[in-house]
Amino acid sequence: MVFTDLDGTLLDHHNYSFAAAEPTLEKLKAHQIPVIATTSKTVQEVTHLYEAMAINGPFIVENGAAVYIPKSLFTKQPEDCESQPPFWVKTFSSPRSNYIAIAEQLKPEFGQYFTHFAAMSIEEIAKVTGLSLADAQLANQRQYGEPVLWRGGENEKHAFINAAQALGANILLGGRFIHLCDACDKGKAMNWLAGEYQHQLQLANVNVIALGDSGNDTAMLEAADIAVQIKSPTHTYPLLNTSKIKFIYQTQGYGPIGWSEALNFIIDFSALATNPTKPTGELSHG
Repeated sequence: MVFTDLDGTLLDHHNYSFAAAEPTLEKLKAHQIPVIATTSKTVQEVTHLYEAMAINGPFIVENGAAVYIPKSLFTKQPEDCESQPPFWVKTFSSPRSNYIAIAEQLKPEFGQYFTHFAAMSIEEIAKVTGLSLADAQLANQRQYGEPVLWRGGENEKHAFINAAQALGANILLGGRFIHLCDACDKGKAMNWLAGEYQHQLQLANVNVIALGDSGNDTAMLEAADIAVQIKSPTHTYPLLNTSKIKFIYQTQGYGPIGWSEALNFIIDFSALATNPTKPTGELSHG
């Protein structure tokens, strides 16, 4: 199974294109290897993107806040999931309104240093993300956490994070935004979904490859059998506790170029299996 971050990983950081990854995506589809978006994006954004990619499968939204599973995938409703046709939905988070309220509480002390999606117009969101107006509107249809655009220095940022945590927010650092959210993460959601696949489809085992470029991908990468750190044009590889991971690959290429590079190295597509001769340990490039 392939669990992948989107922005800066499967999608180019600057223009959101996945063109460089299309040949590898087609190989994965041909060999029936699930590709599961695991992202800070909203359900509306992912369903729109899946249509463009011709993917019909589950996905994880808003940094692990919820898992969406097409009802056609499993014969039984997964435990603790609610029905939101055409999906079963497993939720790990409290509502977005909690984190908007925390952002508002932080404004008297830090208001000059940040803004956040709920306080921004669609035009402002489009400008800072590089999204079209239509896509920016989808990005603002959040149900769980709240993205914060930081405009201050590092000292103020650390103080802001500490204050947000004191008010009950969990903090995830993405490629562009600070996310105020619940104590959920991509790793917890990934583990749950991988386990559900194994249970529902009665699989002997599930091998998980995870790919990401930012700090909000760390929990997912550390929970995977194989972790791929995607090279970013704007920041360093996400920090990992290497003792938790069997195998780590750092890409030379950025975004979707690195995404394809890693998967073609790790997976022997002709044999439909991960190459068993790959060593256990860390492999670093660049």
